Amino acid sequence: MSVVAAAQRLRASRDRARDWLLERVCSNGRPADADKGNGWSRFPWTFALLGETAAGASVLEWANREGLGENGDFSAGVAYGQGRFSAYPIGHLTMGALLLERHDVAARLFNRIGALEQNGGMPVDVPGGPYADLTDLLSTAQVGMAAILGGRMDLAKRIRDWTLACLAEQPALPNILYTLRSPQGLVTEPPADLGWVAAVKFQEARQAYFYPGIAAGFLGLYAMRTGDKDALAGGHAYLGINLAGTQAQFDDLASVQACKFGWGVALMQIADPTHDYSDTLVQMADWFIARQRSDGSWGPSTFVSPEPSQVELMTKTAEHAMEVTAILAALAVVDARA
Repeated sequence: MSVVAAAQRLRASRDRARDWLLERVCSNGRPADADKGNGWSRFPWTFALLGETAAGASVLEWANREGLGENGDFSAGVAYGQGRFSAYPIGHLTMGALLLERHDVAARLFNRIGALEQNGGMPVDVPGGPYADLTDLLSTAQVGMAAILGGRMDLAKRIRDWTLACLAEQPALPNILYTLRSPQGLVTEPPADLGWVAAVKFQEARQAYFYPGIAAGFLGLYAMRTGDKDALAGGHAYLGINLAGTQAQFDDLASVQACKFGWGVALMQIADPTHDYSDTLVQMADWFIARQRSDGSWGPSTFVSPEPSQVELMTKTAEHAMEVTAILAALAVVDARA
């Protein structure tokens, strides 16, 4: 399939997701089921990318009034959950605030990020929690993207160093990617209850395949912003972990764990015209389309959540709509360069 045909199909898929998401925002900006979870954290970011700035601004203003606490974190309560990996959704909301030009909200969120940061890494646990000294690749890369977008380049540089160190310290690539670091370095014997996300086995089915994609995406953005060739090489190396892994990443319709790989490929394709990821972009366009539900939404992996809640559907639909928008941009760049 040509990149043009893939883009046409993917654009229709994205637009169906957009319509589904718009129906989940009340007239006062309150997202559906906001009392049950913060699955709306990507809404302002995604709506900004989709051109639905009014909806994004409405949700962001609601969040500014009711969804955030005084310290810039999400409001405490049932909807927040246990607070682990909390910098990850804060990073989502920061992206939306910046794209929608709400720098007052972004400043609150960056203040919270500053309180959480540990030498460039973002913590797994809440302060005082059992894993408070462990930092995580997923949250760290997401905050790094927000730092670049917000011009916080000192923070972005520390996150760049953390992300490249995480790659350099790996002892078992391409088979296993360890995703946590402590003050002493890479954690290769993670706590049992974090094992699935902390030691990703790329030769096995139904693993957390999404980590390299977000790392590559951040490093691609950093390279675009700074011209850093080491960051660019690191981004390609992270994507290579997925490319060397099991075909189940792409064939298993019960899994959406490779979603961020498509995002990372898209950003790296834009960042580095010397690489041709066009076939992979077309493959990932079909990957997203094959997993979209009949109503336009996307859900989590059915092997994890066979009957997803509305909060879970909101979370994944906002994420995937953002990711396919990046793929559409990369396909356009490939076509223009050709």
